[in-house]
Amino acid sequence: MVCIMFIKKKRLMELFPARWRNLWTEWQLRVLILLSLTSQIILVILGNRRKHISGLWIRLIVWSTYLLADSIALMAAGIISNDIGEVYNDNGLVDAKYELITFWAPLLLLHLGGPDTITAYSLEDNELWKRHSLGVVIQAIATVYIWLTAWTSSRLSLLFALMFFVGLVKYCERVWVLFLASEKRFRDSIPDTPTNDSKIMEKCKLKLFEGYHLTTHQVFEVQVPDHSAGTSNETNSHAYELLTAYSLLEMVKRLFADLILGFQDRDASREIFKRLSFQRAFNVIEIELGLIYDLLYTKAKAIYSPWGIARRIVGILIIFTVLVLFVTLKERHHHSKIDIIITLVLLVVALLLELYAFRELLLSDQTAHWLIKHEKPTLRCNWHKRRRWSNSISQFSLLSFSLGKAPLPYYGILKMLGIDEMLEIQPYDIPQQDIPDIKYLIFWEIKEIRDWAEVNNYDTDLKALYGRRGGRTLERCKRGDLAWSVEKGFDQSILIWHLATEICYFQDYIKPDEIETRIDGEGRRYPEDEKSVAGILRQRCNYLSRYMLYLLVRCPNMLPISMGHIKFRDIYTEVGEFIEEHAGKSVGDEVEASKTLSKVKTDIMLTVGGKGRSNNLIFYACKLASSLGPGEEKWDIIKNVWLEMLGHAASQCKGRLHAQQLRRGGELLTHVWLLMAHLGLTDHFQISHSHAIAEVILSNVLKPGPDRTVRPEKP
Repeated sequence: MVCIMFIKKKRLMELFPARWRNLWTEWQLRVLILLSLTSQIILVILGNRRKHISGLWIRLIVWSTYLLADSIALMAAGIISNDIGEVYNDNGLVDAKYELITFWAPLLLLHLGGPDTITAYSLEDNELWKRHSLGVVIQAIATVYIWLTAWTSSRLSLLFALMFFVGLVKYCERVWVLFLASEKRFRDSIPDTPTNDSKIMEKCKLKLFEGYHLTTHQVFEVQVPDHSAGTSNETNSHAYELLTAYSLLEMVKRLFADLILGFQDRDASREIFKRLSFQRAFNVIEIELGLIYDLLYTKAKAIYSPWGIARRIVGILIIFTVLVLFVTLKERHHHSKIDIIITLVLLVVALLLELYAFRELLLSDQTAHWLIKHEKPTLRCNWHKRRRWSNSISQFSLLSFSLGKAPLPYYGILKMLGIDEMLEIQPYDIPQQDIPDIKYLIFWEIKEIRDWAEVNNYDTDLKALYGRRGGRTLERCKRGDLAWSVEKGFDQSILIWHLATEICYFQDYIKPDEIETRIDGEGRRYPEDEKSVAGILRQRCNYLSRYMLYLLVRCPNMLPISMGHIKFRDIYTEVGEFIEEHAGKSVGDEVEASKTLSKVKTDIMLTVGGKGRSNNLIFYACKLASSLGPGEEKWDIIKNVWLEMLGHAASQCKGRLHAQQLRRGGELLTHVWLLMAHLGLTDHFQISHSHAIAEVILSNVLKPGPDRTVRPEKP
């Protein structure tokens, strides 16, 4: 087999002229070294930016670079190891050419250590820490072997040892961080709430032995963190948000690890968020999610510690020292000028990347938190202005897609690769940046449900609060006749309500040339434009509708849908055919399509039956749109139904799935999930009451008098 492979390789090489082969032999290592360096630069710059950029382009660049970075570095290290036999010249001395090339080996070890901004592309990469541990051992042995083989007692050999130390420590640090972020280790690292029951019992026994009479009562405690220091202006207002996020970080980690929460966490969190405005509440959540992202996808666990800071300072000093010593190297004229330039580029860029990483460390939320806690306001930077997530929601319109979709070229090949639907949908996946009003609606809807639950003693019964997926809204609005629309499968309900919302939206949509000319059925004039109060409400409902469909199409694993959910390809194909069939012609835009759908006789068609399951959903959507009526009051119903569906979806999604979305710019659904949890609306609480503070009420039975209370340490 080896002989066959060798012959095939030889035949392949013979396809190219000897001049090209010699050129490649001379430059292959140099090209790989420069590619490895380029990949490090890309990962340093873009690795952390995917936290707040949701575009497909950054995901493709980071994904391909992350996968290739290690492979390129290992390939280059393999070439150096393979050429080590040629390190000696005819006189038995180390060839100057190969001596400099072997110096690149510890620099490749530095590349394998990876940047601080990204250690894992996805959560699954954290589970590969064992494989990387083996890689550290193998690469360390190989690098030491190269060093010993090329040892000359020169200054370059000493510089080799210094860079080997820096590279090995950095590579080990990467493996350690991957281990800490692995699922089991992350869960195990979250401490349980300690109790002092044994101490209380010991004190009780002691006092009983002394002749005291024992009685008990319960006192409940809510610990609200005090962040009053230094919160007098806007900057300190952001400091309060940062301190609040840090005080609740352990609770957030439990949520992402799908662990049970203590009711002390719930009571403290709820007390804090009750007093926050919607903007500050979402700011706190943004900081919390940013901290979780750093723990799962970067070297944050190692960086923000005395060891991490010391490692970076020492690393910068060593690389700078090596650079200075290399520049002043007297034997440089013995080496190739190209190799000297490449070595200088490697050292200079390595130093710049370490300095950039140290700058990011100084500007991070973790550093700002330390400065605030130690009351050093003069050292703070504008950390609060840094983006922490994309602050946008993706939009997907079924009508727009069905009417405008063009066939893909080479569809068969793309389908075989499994990327056909992604490429079809991507041009219509348009993020919406204008979402403060959406946050406002969500915040007050959740707070109202929280207050209603407290008054009606539902506490944290999510099934009663959100399990009806819009049914509670319909009941409150006395529209029980529409209950059928939310009693179907969740995916079907989303499709029905989305298409109905699209029909209603484009029916009420006012084109620029029709402003102040349209009048409804009762003779009332429509609002002047889409910037009116009613127009804004319609727009927000449309945003929610298109966002929920986006989740169904692009992130179905985040929604509580059955395994038998409808294939989206069947839906959009039948919608286009359905509209053309009932319009009798090709439809140009969404307004014309909505008019066509609004004229469908749903009662007759539903009795006869459609062509399939997807067709029936279209009829149901037309029926729902007509049942909602022509008036503006229907938008309040649509808004509240979508908010209830959004809350149901958020509450049913697991923490690990939310964590996966953090690397894609974040999802509004994750922010809603965390907001609900902070207000006590989560099924992570398994105890009906919070833990009581134990008190020992003691009275001396030998000496009558008022009761004396002894308070042991509080749990």
